[in-house]
Amino acid sequence: MEHVAEQASPPPHKDFLPFRFSAGTAAYYRLWLSNMLLTIMTLGIYSVWAKVRTQKFLLGHTELAGGRFDYHAQPLTILKGRILMLLVLVLWQLSASNRGLYFFIGLVLFLCMPWLITQALRFRLANTSWHRMRLRFSGRSRMAYLAYLKYWTLLTVSVGLAWPWAVQIKRRFIIEHIHLGQARLKQHDCIGSLYLCMLSALAYSMLCAMLLAVPFGLLWWLAHTAGLTFTPQDGSPPLELAMLLPTFGIAVTLYSSLNLLNSLLRRTLLAHTTLELAGKSHRIEWQVSDAQLFRLHLGNTLAMMLSLGLAWPWVHLRTLRLQLQPLALYGDGDFNTLRTSLQTPGEHSASGDELADMLGLEAGW
Repeated sequence: MEHVAEQASPPPHKDFLPFRFSAGTAAYYRLWLSNMLLTIMTLGIYSVWAKVRTQKFLLGHTELAGGRFDYHAQPLTILKGRILMLLVLVLWQLSASNRGLYFFIGLVLFLCMPWLITQALRFRLANTSWHRMRLRFSGRSRMAYLAYLKYWTLLTVSVGLAWPWAVQIKRRFIIEHIHLGQARLKQHDCIGSLYLCMLSALAYSMLCAMLLAVPFGLLWWLAHTAGLTFTPQDGSPPLELAMLLPTFGIAVTLYSSLNLLNSLLRRTLLAHTTLELAGKSHRIEWQVSDAQLFRLHLGNTLAMMLSLGLAWPWVHLRTLRLQLQPLALYGDGDFNTLRTSLQTPGEHSASGDELADMLGLEAGW
């Protein structure tokens, strides 16, 4: 089994809690194949059971301070949510003949998005536990609307130039309302670093474009040298077919660049996130280099291309290993107090809104 990152080595001081991820590729492949076959056989109905099985498998192999994570959502609850959302989407599509009604339903769905995201986060965190303690989300809908109003206003007014600032606003709303017992997370300012992430991803995409331009340019020159004009009249492949390779190269570059950008953002945001408990701040660090991220996303992109998507389980686990194994929590003061406090049951209500249970939406956190 390939490991893209070695286990993070302890720093010089003792206040150190590493994350551990022990999932095996063969076991995950078996789970993925069985989930896919059963989902196909049941015309998609089994996908909710597949989701719960996958979440339990991945979280069950994630460990912090001797305690494992777990997922507790019930498949039937998620199935009800999916049926409801499917009915709403079908109604929206059926209203396409009535332009006014179509845009009205779309506007209502858009305006409900912050509320839906809040309910989804409550559902997901209430059904996630560490060491038999449920996580919880304390954000309210009005807070979500305020955060997303700032987010969209900044993006619109700045024509996207204030995107890192907007990302931090949305991230702060989510992160600072996540609790585990008496502990909570706090997001610190890092707008300058986020801009650097964006510039790094842009430089990476330009580098990939230049690297792709060389072989594509050479192929184009060889084709013209051989007398291929790429026009339908002379029996040669039409121009549309000739553009397939460059188009594919552009798509791969964009896909790889976006994945790299997400990883750079994640590393920066985690470096500016702390765990607040008993008046002390404990920082989170993801010790991964730019070179590791580059190799990860380049390898993932090539694997998905060459395998026509069949390498997805290997790619997914490969990514999770690099995300979790170099991740650690660094203590400020007596770390034994942190361990004891985290493992002491506090206020961790798992009773999210009933509608959140019914929707069972996905939301990143």
